[in-house]
Amino acid sequence: MATQATISFTDPAVQRCPYPAYAALRRDGPVHWDESSKAWIVIGYDEVRAVALDPATYSSVTGRLLVTKRPYQDEVDAIYREHGVLPTNTLVVADPPLHTFHRTLVDKVFTISRVKQMRDYLSEVVNGLVDGVIDRGAFDFSLELATRIPIFVIADQLGMPRSEVDRFKLWSDAVVAGNDPTNDRETQLALTRTICEFHRFILDRAEEYRRAPADNMLSDLVRARDADGRALDDRELASIVLIILVAGNDTTTATLSTGMYRLITTPGLEDALRGEPAKIANFIEEVLRYEAPIQGLWRRATRDTELGGVRLKEGDILSVRFGAANHDPAIFADPETLDPDRRNVRNHLTFGAGPHFCVGKQLALAELQTAFGIVLDRMKNLRLARGEEGVEWATRYSGYGVTRLEMAFDRNDGG
Repeated sequence: MATQATISFTDPAVQRCPYPAYAALRRDGPVHWDESSKAWIVIGYDEVRAVALDPATYSSVTGRLLVTKRPYQDEVDAIYREHGVLPTNTLVVADPPLHTFHRTLVDKVFTISRVKQMRDYLSEVVNGLVDGVIDRGAFDFSLELATRIPIFVIADQLGMPRSEVDRFKLWSDAVVAGNDPTNDRETQLALTRTICEFHRFILDRAEEYRRAPADNMLSDLVRARDADGRALDDRELASIVLIILVAGNDTTTATLSTGMYRLITTPGLEDALRGEPAKIANFIEEVLRYEAPIQGLWRRATRDTELGGVRLKEGDILSVRFGAANHDPAIFADPETLDPDRRNVRNHLTFGAGPHFCVGKQLALAELQTAFGIVLDRMKNLRLARGEEGVEWATRYSGYGVTRLEMAFDRNDGG
């Protein structure tokens, strides 16, 4: 039965904590119209997965993400042409067969064997950052660890000195903010100029690697070819690296921060994981299920169809809510409870499904497992430094999680 959602997903209070909204909507079905965002909100697990597995019916080319269509789009595009490159559809905003070409090249870079070889390197990154806070007893985990772990890794892999990583964070934040459907003209134009700075950095560095290859992911991506010898052009390269930047930075940062918040505030969890480190991996998967860092992505119906009992018309836009699917009680028993021992937790959809399944999953999990393992080994008695006053949460249409986490701890010199 089609119902019009009275809950607005552009409401900051809903964005801050969308789960009560999902639960309220779920009582009336798995698909709802959200007038504020002019999109169908898909919240049922089966429906979200069905959309993800059917790119022929549900296109990722929507005009809502990265390659946008706004009333002032000509002005945005003019800035891109003059100062960067015009965005083009790749990876998360592309459909087969173009998506297949891009994915083939990116898969050559994000191999399981490569990630395994990075384990010692990841430990060096995390331990180096922990060294900087270990004698202080209190710090903002989100700012000083959760943000810097993935951004250091990405900076290293793109050939940027770590001393300049704040620029990466600025660029990543601009990309995320630029996809907010409520942005006004001036905000969007300013964000576009910031994104162009990233374009220029990537293309300049790519040209260096064409002349002198290096041992990092950007260099490998520049030199990658498909079976027909085709390489990425500048627009494709800038788009793909931009997606990698955001996906590898914003989502991992959010999961680290939110996971640490849950580790601190869940009685007995710290001791349980320190006592059985093998359980850390399942805890991370449960955090990814419980609080997905990307709550949803856009899709566009390519034909008239039906989803969850709702008739969709060709051209209709969908907001496919992975975060809601992860709380579907038909799949996950007692979904509103964080259960580090949940047996079917790896059925969560935070990494997507189908052809758009997250290419960076293995690297993200390696970063998360390394970080939580080292923190538990070197710190104990983890606690909020100023209670909930020292904790802030994101208010974004799709992005979700803790953005500030002031925590205190004791050194675990026996770890």
